[in-house]
Amino acid sequence: MLEQDLPLDCTISDSPIQQLLPSSGAQRFEGIAFSASGEMLGVAASDTDTVLLFRRRPDGKFDERPFWSITGRTSGLNYPHDLSFSHDSELLAVAQRRGSISLYAKDQSSGTFSTVPVFQIRGWKARLWFSDAVAFVPPDDMHLAALNLRTSSLNFYARETTSDMRFRISPAYRLKHKSLRQPDGLAFSDSGSWLAVANHGDHTVSIYARVTQFEQIQYGPAATTVLRDSSLRYPHSVAFTPKSNHLVVTNAGANYLSLYSRDGQGWSQEPVLRRTIGPDAVFQQVNARNKREGGPKGIAICNGNLAVCSPEHGIQIYELSHTSDAS
Repeated sequence: MLEQDLPLDCTISDSPIQQLLPSSGAQRFEGIAFSASGEMLGVAASDTDTVLLFRRRPDGKFDERPFWSITGRTSGLNYPHDLSFSHDSELLAVAQRRGSISLYAKDQSSGTFSTVPVFQIRGWKARLWFSDAVAFVPPDDMHLAALNLRTSSLNFYARETTSDMRFRISPAYRLKHKSLRQPDGLAFSDSGSWLAVANHGDHTVSIYARVTQFEQIQYGPAATTVLRDSSLRYPHSVAFTPKSNHLVVTNAGANYLSLYSRDGQGWSQEPVLRRTIGPDAVFQQVNARNKREGGPKGIAICNGNLAVCSPEHGIQIYELSHTSDAS
């Protein structure tokens, strides 16, 4: 059953409350994720085959330098593009563009994660090519979702058992529909009732409702809403806001992120807010060379924080707040 959306307005602060810069220009930040508690922030540095983890300080901000990293081909990483923490934060899933998902387990004594994968979803049975995004499916993490940009599809992999770190290699379910066009980013609402996919191929965002058929979880296959806003430019990543289920979209080919409101019936076709990310001169310099680059990439939301990453500006953290529209 779909959750009831609260009548709330959503606001993003005008400027970031914190910025975390990469240690070198070689680190291109593409994907980002909060742990469920919000105490950890992970980012995928694609060009250096690295995942970096930052720890939140007692003052609410994050340490300037990562406390842990997973790097190198021995770690199973080959151009990591996105990552996702399980809701109990015991597993970290990393999507790699070459077509595989690596899972890393949390060490209870140190709070760090294994530097070699405890499990991998790969090979021809996995049906993964150009895997740009991954997410644990809420609310129970019994499925892992991963995009296939090359075939414009979304694969769902079933977990073996609730206590197991392994997933089945072959997809239990594949979402493939004409509303998926070179999908680049995905996100679920908190309860898993909604799925949003950023379509790099036709500058749209598709939103699907969750259905249960024959005791199996499925989405769609037809989208309930397709955002066809003309200001979307190569949408890269998406995130639902808590409570209100507004949708935030990053634009790899534009110097802003876009916020779409949810009114209980659907989503606005035009953004109710656009937030510029970084100096426009920097964006124009990059975008002049490649129309698909220069704008914000990964996005994550947790506990009143909205984090966005990009190769040009590292990680920027904004304040996200909700206000009631009731009179």
